[in-house]
Amino acid sequence: MMLKISVAGVVACVALTSVAGAADMQPVLKAPAAVDQQATGYVEVYSGWASTTGTEDNVSSRSNGWALGGAGRGNYWIARDVSVQLDAQAEGTSYDAPGGGHLSTHSYLVGGHWSWRNPQQYLFGLFGGFGDAGGFGAFGSSPRRGLIGAEAQWYWQQFTLYAQAGYDSTLGPLDGSNDSVNAWFIRGTGRYFVNPNFLIEGTVMYANGNIEFSLGDPTIGFQTWTWGVKGEWRLATAPFSVFAKYQGSETKYDDVAAFFHANVTDHRVLLGLKLHMGDRTLQQTDRAGATLDIVSPLANPTSPLMFSPFSGQATFQ
Repeated sequence: MMLKISVAGVVACVALTSVAGAADMQPVLKAPAAVDQQATGYVEVYSGWASTTGTEDNVSSRSNGWALGGAGRGNYWIARDVSVQLDAQAEGTSYDAPGGGHLSTHSYLVGGHWSWRNPQQYLFGLFGGFGDAGGFGAFGSSPRRGLIGAEAQWYWQQFTLYAQAGYDSTLGPLDGSNDSVNAWFIRGTGRYFVNPNFLIEGTVMYANGNIEFSLGDPTIGFQTWTWGVKGEWRLATAPFSVFAKYQGSETKYDDVAAFFHANVTDHRVLLGLKLHMGDRTLQQTDRAGATLDIVSPLANPTSPLMFSPFSGQATFQ
């Protein structure tokens, strides 16, 4: 887990070092006049408590754990109305196993966004990424996955509305009997800026997916809901912000084969720290900087890749 987090961290540092170097160059007047910096970005780290419960046929098993994650994002204006953003993110959770000992889940993702945007009104764009996700899930290892989608933001006074829709899928067969796991998803986020350096954010995401088998077995469907709320405050005299976040999620499986009343739920409370580069306020980051992120349904703590519903038994055979 730590190796994958380190790899994602190196990618983030390289991307943001390039962004910082670009910011030191002479301005080329490609960005809108309202944008102070051609290149901006931030890095963040967070940690906190997690509790995940797997249930099958009304028999439940809960695992409590500790989560650790981080991300780096950098935005660069390549034309007056066009910007690109690079992302690298990773998260791991170490659990106390129900029968004793420890188990862990982990995920990482490297991605990017292309956006046509007006910092005073809107943003329209495309995004994509790839990475691994796995641990205490159905397939033991960490399958490679990729996702693509479209996104938009709308700005009005202190409010920002953010919408995404996309498709997330494993890449290639998982093993001899499991072909792939995939899901369509939609996500909505609202942000309210109490002042330029204090925001409150709420997010809801829905994903509808399938576990597909290569030996003719029936496809197993699943549905995932994710919800969360975050508060973030930035120091007025330093390029740091702190945030607190609650995130919950639930994945329910269709009642087929051995999947009767099978579901996984997760709750986690996280505290984090960000280092900002270039932007002066959180609202400026939101409107003209690295305002975008990627929430992958297959990297969700309750996804089939991450945590099995079978009371700790990680298999779909």
